[in-house]
Amino acid sequence: MLKTPLIAVLASVLFVNLSAVGAPAQTAAPGLTLFNPNVDTNTYLMDTNGQIVHTWSFAGTPGITTYLEEDGTLLRAKKISGPVSFGGSGGGVERVAFDGTVLWDFTISNAQEAHHHEALPLPNGNVLVLVWPIMTNAEALAAGRDPALLNGSGFFPEAIVEYQQTGQTTATEVWRWDVMDHVVQDFDPTKPNFGVVANHPELVDLNFAPNGSPGGEWLHANAINYDPVFDQILFSTPFLNELWVIDHSTTTAEAAGSTGGNSGKGGDLLYRWGNPEAYGAGTAADQKLFFQHGGMFIEPGRPGAGNILVFNNEVPGPPQHSEVWELTRQADSAGNYTLAPGAAFGPAAPVWSYAAPMPADLNSTFLSSAERLPNGNTMINSGAQAWFFEVTNAGTKVWEHFNTLPVSGPKVVFKTRRYERYLFADRHELSAAAGGSVGFNMVTGTDHAGELYLLLGSISGTTPGLVVDGLTLPLVVDAYFLTTLTQPNQPPLSQSFGVLDALGKASASFALPGGLGVAGITANHAFVAFDPVAGQVTLVSNAQALSLLP
Repeated sequence: MLKTPLIAVLASVLFVNLSAVGAPAQTAAPGLTLFNPNVDTNTYLMDTNGQIVHTWSFAGTPGITTYLEEDGTLLRAKKISGPVSFGGSGGGVERVAFDGTVLWDFTISNAQEAHHHEALPLPNGNVLVLVWPIMTNAEALAAGRDPALLNGSGFFPEAIVEYQQTGQTTATEVWRWDVMDHVVQDFDPTKPNFGVVANHPELVDLNFAPNGSPGGEWLHANAINYDPVFDQILFSTPFLNELWVIDHSTTTAEAAGSTGGNSGKGGDLLYRWGNPEAYGAGTAADQKLFFQHGGMFIEPGRPGAGNILVFNNEVPGPPQHSEVWELTRQADSAGNYTLAPGAAFGPAAPVWSYAAPMPADLNSTFLSSAERLPNGNTMINSGAQAWFFEVTNAGTKVWEHFNTLPVSGPKVVFKTRRYERYLFADRHELSAAAGGSVGFNMVTGTDHAGELYLLLGSISGTTPGLVVDGLTLPLVVDAYFLTTLTQPNQPPLSQSFGVLDALGKASASFALPGGLGVAGITANHAFVAFDPVAGQVTLVSNAQALSLLP
C-alpha cells in the first residue's frame, strides 16, 4: 500500500512511459564537473551553477589528472617528490571512495621510471599511466641519439603502462608499450635503428624534437586516451606537436615489436597527425598542432563518436591564440589506417573547430582540455586562464565558469570532465552470511534543491530501464522495485525518500541482516528527483550495483 499521497503521485508518474528526449543542445548539458586545480590539495565536484557540491581532500597536490570511474570511485594521479621533476610530474595513483576512504595508494617513482600527467581508468578496471623511463645519456647515444641534442643529465623518453590493482598499495603490471622500441634514426649508421625516416612513418625519429626540454625530456607526453571500439590508445606528444594512435590489443611482447595485435603491426604507430615534418612527409609549413593538450577520443554514443578532440594551445596568429579541433580519424570499419608512401596522414583540416569570436580571448599556452558532451555541446577548459565553458556545435557559448580555487595561489587547471553521475555508494559488495550496510549519497546540484528524491532498487538488472518524463531510469521493474517504490524508508532501505537539501544532496542506506539466503544476487539502486509542484521527474541517476556474496 502506498505510504503517502506524494509517493502515490510519484508512482503514477513512474509508470507513464514516454519517449526519451535528450537535453536541448542550446542549453548546458546536465551533470557535475570534476576538477582539481594544479596547486590545490582538493578535488571538486561542481554543479552547473558553479556551486561546489562535493570535495575530496588530500595531503598533497595532484599529479595531475582526476577521473570518476564507473562505480563513482575517484581515480587521482598524485604528486610526490621523486627522481624527475619536469612539468606534469606525478609519482603515483590513488583510488578514493566518496567518503574519502583510500582504496588504493600506489607509487610509481623509482630509479628506473617515474609516473607523470595521466592515470586513465580502463573499462576492465585496470589503469593506464604515462611514465618517463630514466635513461643515461650513454644509453641514448647507444640508441643513435645525436649528442648535440643531449642537454641534460639523462634522457627521458616515454612509456605507457597498464596496472591491475592487487592490494591497497600494490599492483601488477599487465601491459607495457615503450617508444624506444619504435624509433628510427638517420644520424649514425653504426648504431641500431638506422634508416630513412621518411620510409618509416610507423616509427619515431629519435632525433626530432625541436622543442625539447633543457633537462633531457624528449617528448613530454601530456595525455593518453582509450578507444574501446578498436582497442586503441591515443597519445599526445606536444614537443613533437603530434597525436599518435597505437594498438592496445597486443601482448607486452608484441607491443615491443612490429607484429601482432588486431592491427598486425605490434606496437608501431598506426596513425599520427599534427606535424608531418616529424616523419619526413612535410615541412614546418605543414604543421597543424602547436603544443596541444587534452587529446581524447569522443566517447561512443556521443555526437562525433570515434573522432579526436584536441585543445590546440598555440595556434599562430597574429594574434597567437588557442582553438579546439575535432579530427575525423582516418580509420576503416576495422580500425585500420592506410597511408601512401611519402604521404602525410589526413585529414587536411578539422571537421569542426572552435575559436573565440575575438581569437585572443581564448589563449592558454599550456594545460587545457576539451570534451564532447552527450547533448553534442563541447566543454572547454582553458587551463591557464582557469576558464571553463561550454559551446554548441554552432559555437554559441551556453555556460561558463571562472575558477576561484584554491583561495590563495594560482587557479590553473589541467583538465576538467563532466559526469552525469549523481548516486555514489561506499561499498559494492556485501557478504550475505555476515550481512552489513551500504551508504548511498545522492548529489544532484543546486538546480534540484528542495525537490523530492526516491531511491529505488531492482534485482533484475538495469536495461532496458523505465522511461519517465523523457528520462530513462536504469532499473528493471520487478518485485524489489515495487517494494522500494511503494514502501519507502522501510528495510532494507532507510532514508530512501525525502527532500534534497540546499545543495541538492541527501543520503540513504541499505542494511542486510546476516544469514539470509541471497548470495549470488546483484541489487542495483538508482534514484529519481521529483518536482511536486510541476508533478514531474526532473532527474534520474546512474545505477549502483551491489553484489551479495556468500
